[in-house]
Amino acid sequence: MTMAKLFRLATENDYIFIPEIGLWELSFDTRPVIGVRCDDPVTGAFEYNQARLKFFSAKLKSVQNHKEFDFEAVLTWAAEHGSPEQCQFVLNLVNARNISEYKEAALNFIKYDRVNYPYHLDIAIFFTGFETRLTTNHDLISVIKDKSKS
Repeated sequence: MTMAKLFRLATENDYIFIPEIGLWELSFDTRPVIGVRCDDPVTGAFEYNQARLKFFSAKLKSVQNHKEFDFEAVLTWAAEHGSPEQCQFVLNLVNARNISEYKEAALNFIKYDRVNYPYHLDIAIFFTGFETRLTTNHDLISVIKDKSKS
């Protein structure tokens, strides 16, 4: 898991009073975000910080959910649930020497009767697989090699 991007939280001292509009405004962020402009800097800072935390929490959750579409998810599935034949198809993807071989292996894999195969993994295979297949967990590849021989 990667570290989340650091972001600045607001304190009541970060607000500047703007007499023309009769509101306090956050000095380092003037976007139209909750808590940037407020009647009270303490309440504004609390609301701003809550909104930022909620935003970054949702963003982190989105990034974590996105990982199920990378090639490592294909390897994890094959290591845990794949049959020997399915593991061989996945190894063919890993061992493809060029994009043409990879595409052929991917097409052969989708033609195969994929029992208990989660079809969302096709996204990882077809959209990011060729570029990311060799940067994945090599221990999983060893497990898949062993399973393909059984």
